[in-house]
Parts: sequence; C-alpha cells; structure tokens
Amino acid sequence: MIAFAICTCPVWPQTKFEVASVKPCKSDIAPGGRGGGRESLSPGRLTLECHTVKSLIQMAYVLFADGRVNPWTSIPIEGGPGWVNSERYTINTKTEDAPTQAVMHGAVLQAILEDRFHLKIHRETREIPVYALTVAKGGIKFKAFQEGSCTPIDFASVVSQFPPAPLPDLPQGQRYCLSRGASKGLTDIVDAEGFSLDSFAQSFLRGLDRPVINRTGIAGKFDFHLEFAEEETPSNDPAGAPSIFSALQQQLGLKLEASKGPGDFLVIDRVEKPGEN
Repeated sequence: MIAFAICTCPVWPQTKFEVASVKPCKSDIAPGGRGGGRESLSPGRLTLECHTVKSLIQMAYVLFADGRVNPWTSIPIEGGPGWVNSERYTINTKTEDAPTQAVMHGAVLQAILEDRFHLKIHRETREIPVYALTVAKGGIKFKAFQEGSCTPIDFASVVSQFPPAPLPDLPQGQRYCLSRGASKGLTDIVDAEGFSLDSFAQSFLRGLDRPVINRTGIAGKFDFHLEFAEEETPSNDPAGAPSIFSALQQQLGLKLEASKGPGDFLVIDRVEKPGEN
C-alpha cells in the first residue's frame, strides 16, 4: 500500500501538488543513464523512477528551471553528502490542475525536493576556464545564410513544450534548414543552416572540456559545415580528420583560445534523506 504525504505548497501560478510519494528505488527497477531512470508522463501526474538526488536537482533547477526546456544548459552541482550521487529514488506526484510537463519537471519537482528532502541550494558565479571563440587570421570561411533558401527552425519555440511538439508542415516546395550532427567512422560531421554563431556554439561545441564563449562579435545567420575527429583536447590531432580545434580554423576560419569567463554553479546548502511517506 502506497502512502502519500499531503502538501499544498505553491510552486507555480495556480499550480500546487496535491500528493507526492518519494521512495527508495526498488532493486528490481534498472536505472537508466548516469543519473536517472524511466519516466511516465500524463496530465497532472509525474513519475520519475530511480533518479539520484543530483539528477533531480539538475532537472528541476536547470533543465526545466523556468517552466520550459533549457536543453543547452548544464550547471555543475556542488556540496551535499555522497549519497546524493549514489542513492536513487522514485517519485510519484499528482497536481490539483494539469500544468505543462515542463512545469511538472521544474517548479513542481522543486517544491517536492524542498518539502521532502528539505533541500536548500544557492547559485554562485565564478571565473572559470573557458574557450573563447574568435576569428582566426585570414577571416571567416563560412557563408552567410541566404534568406528564403530554407526555413530556419525556431528551437526556442520547439523546446518550450515538453515533450517537444513536432514541426509544422511547410508549404509545398519549402524545407526546413538542415541542423545535423552525424558520425562517419571516427569523424564527426556537423551541418547547420541558418544558425547564429551563438546557436552554433551552444548546439555543436558543447562536448569540449571547457565551456565555449562566443567572442567574435559577429551577428547574423550563417551556414556551417564542419568535419573533425572525435577528440576533446587541442593536444590530440590524430591522423586523418583534424581535431575540432584545427578543423574550426581550417574549415571555418574560427579558433578556440584558452581563456577565463563566468561560470554558474549550484551549491547544496542542506539536504536530508526523505522520511517515510
């Protein structure tokens, strides 16, 4: 028999969670990924199976922090006891109304973490190592986007819903601009049409060992094609495809320089294991 804790804590305009069950993950439910497991989505309900507390914090306060999806944002989480990285919990909750799933994963989950785990966190901004994206000697080598050649995808609109809504059909003869990252053997291939440099860096330069900050000062939309080896550091430049550092300079006329810049952190001030439901 499942027992529920009753709470009417306000978590979003006109949104309250009615009941919430938080239980240690059952051993027979296999966790998925590094921090979380399966999810069940239905109006006014949220089920998260076998998630670590750290993954729940990242979900609630970063990925869905403002009631929409922030897919290109990841903030390091510091502090807290070791069990926030290892012990997993299953959460079932029901709301009085039926907010969007982005709100369920964001504000509603925040309220559960603060009510059941007594979570208190704060945000800090510090200077951290970054890569500055700048223009290489000789200037840029990518082309300006030709308006009308394709329809740019409004990613902000697409990800404002969760699950994301399918793209609407276009009139006959029109197509959406290409936005693709693919692999061929050990070579990564990026094609992006109608992207700003900020969007290009956020979408395709996120896997490096430092965050990338666009300091080119170049505005507008462009078309990009890039091929590089699956390497993360400038010291590795294997035979065949160039490293991403070399490829950016050779193919796009851009370079990544080691620099310093602002970085956000979430710091756990207090967290406790939840009591019995």
